[in-house]
Amino acid sequence: MSEGETPGREVPVAATRYEAYSHEALAAEVEAGNDPEAAGGIGAAWDALARRMNDATSELTGLVGSSEENWRGEAGDALRGVLTRASGWLTWSADLSSALGKAVAGQAEAAARARADMPPPVAYDPGAMIRGAAARGNLALLAALADEMEAKHAEAEEARRKAVDVMNTRDTSLRSLTPQVSFGKPPELGRS
Repeated sequence: MSEGETPGREVPVAATRYEAYSHEALAAEVEAGNDPEAAGGIGAAWDALARRMNDATSELTGLVGSSEENWRGEAGDALRGVLTRASGWLTWSADLSSALGKAVAGQAEAAARARADMPPPVAYDPGAMIRGAAARGNLALLAALADEMEAKHAEAEEARRKAVDVMNTRDTSLRSLTPQVSFGKPPELGRS
């Protein structure tokens, strides 16, 4: 474990009870702030940072190697020790940055998938159905209305249940993609 690593970081468990939400509210939530393109840009920025850190690590490693020939003794050993610690922290930080880039990209995919999988709400207003049938004045329509209302209610409820499943799946995916380590403090490089 690197000196900067923060072990045992717990990722919060989603505790939202989507069953209590209306289908319209679930559909609105999956749309709100859901910008996979912007998230992809953030993930790419983390990947670019990881590449820059890896380049810096290579340069430090080369500097350590070349210093052995030209700088000997206690001062040279101290310099190589500092550079080796810095190089180790940069390697660990580059790996974490790369993991964060992948996590953000994966979370963007999970959010986009939730938006794509969200079924549209099915309008079910029993009062409006009764008023509409009564306004037409057709007794046969009124007599058949109970079956039509039951079928429309079942369709609306099935779509809402699927919407709840989409949200729960999204939250589970987002949680599983969250890294459980974070950047800690960099190592001490100088004398205390």
